[in-house]
Amino acid sequence: MKVRNFVIVLAAIAVLLAAGCGSISGSQDSSARQAAKADVKWTNDATGVLTVQNDVNEDLILFAGSINNRNILGGVNKLASRRINFFDKVSESSGTFLLRAVKESVYRSTGSALKSDDIIFATLIVFDKSSSAQININIQRILGGSAEIILNNDTNMAMEIRTDQPNGPVVTTLAPMERNKKVYMDPNPDGYTFFPVYRFYDRANQGIRSITAQSLADGRFMNPVIPGQGNIPVVHFDATPSGFFSPFATLIIANESSEAVFLTMRGATRLTSQNGQRALNPGNHTFELNLEKQPKLPIGGLSFDPNKGAAQIVNIPEYTYEAEYTYRVSFRPGAVPSVTRLQKADTSSLTIPLLNE
Repeated sequence: MKVRNFVIVLAAIAVLLAAGCGSISGSQDSSARQAAKADVKWTNDATGVLTVQNDVNEDLILFAGSINNRNILGGVNKLASRRINFFDKVSESSGTFLLRAVKESVYRSTGSALKSDDIIFATLIVFDKSSSAQININIQRILGGSAEIILNNDTNMAMEIRTDQPNGPVVTTLAPMERNKKVYMDPNPDGYTFFPVYRFYDRANQGIRSITAQSLADGRFMNPVIPGQGNIPVVHFDATPSGFFSPFATLIIANESSEAVFLTMRGATRLTSQNGQRALNPGNHTFELNLEKQPKLPIGGLSFDPNKGAAQIVNIPEYTYEAEYTYRVSFRPGAVPSVTRLQKADTSSLTIPLLNE
């Protein structure tokens, strides 16, 4: 496969606009009667690349994009996981959409007339049908509780909300310009700290980039409130993140062997890809390498581990990575890994196209 193909993630939708992405009703509404009769699958799909773990004590219906019968991916039972094939729900060969989750009881009684508040979880899915890369999503246990908080996204980017730390678990994801999004969480007398991760489309490399909080000081500390026990708190995040600087180098890991491999740091920490994978099957996998607020940083200690003992670990030569650039790093047994710099991110248009909105 040519180098260009390693970075094509969203080529099929590069010309789409993000306008209207805050909508949740879609172009084909489902009435409560239609929703009540919707045929929802709850068993695993043998060929699915998406696995959703539901740690919420409620059965959930999942949607690829807006809420209507046409976009139903199926259901995932409470405290269970399910493997899903979503390719027939998106006609494009590659792209991105918001996976949304609604309690089955709510959707069956309401249909697509439900409010944004009724969506208890959303997350960004980036896919390429030519790749078999697995995607793992975890719907956190703290969601769906009795305490409430309101979140606002005043940008044309998708905005992930994480808790505990800047790279902590995803609570939900807001579509571009989605405001007054009510999130239900378990009560916590110590409150929560919320961190934003802005996701935008990089036209130069045709992939998704991140602008993320860099320290605990960038979080918003707030205590969700049970209705009737006080005013529901509202969290505002900056409409223009400082400098729009993305302190990451993007790594396209090309595993050209015949088996899976780990990407490790200093031979111990197994790094996780954007799709939530650590064991990397043959093919291409995307990572964001944190450069610790530096515009460029020499990094050593990265290596490929074929999981066959220390003698088989292959070190990646130290290399000076630059923020906002994309690099291809190849692994081939018996060869020294090569690092090739591709293009710098295009930050001139900080928007994100979403399918099925």
